[in-house]
Amino acid sequence: MTLPIDPALATSDADRTAERRRAELERHASSLFAAAALTTAVVCGATIVSGWFAGVLVDSWERLFWAGFVLAVVMVAVFAAAALPGGTDARRACTRITWLLRFGLVLFVASPVCCILALVGDFYRL
Repeated sequence: MTLPIDPALATSDADRTAERRRAELERHASSLFAAAALTTAVVCGATIVSGWFAGVLVDSWERLFWAGFVLAVVMVAVFAAAALPGGTDARRACTRITWLLRFGLVLFVASPVCCILALVGDFYRL
């Protein structure tokens, strides 16, 4: 969620550009937070409804699956931190949000890779 920006408060072109960039980054962060939370909820719900649980996996694959789940929880927290409005310095906020979004996107890829690799590895007894 972004706060309304008063263009009169921005004193220079660089400040106005930073404020616009911050608003854009906060919109992206909010969208990614919602998508990550929804995706995690859907996957958890589907797992519960199917009756499947990680305890049926071979031990080494189960650890990899739970590592993926922990990464998913961290991912949602990182996107939530990126979406939080904070600070009056738009340039510093842009830097903070950009790094959090990058880290969150890495987790967005790593989490399902761990979980899917664990399921496939266990299924084929690798």
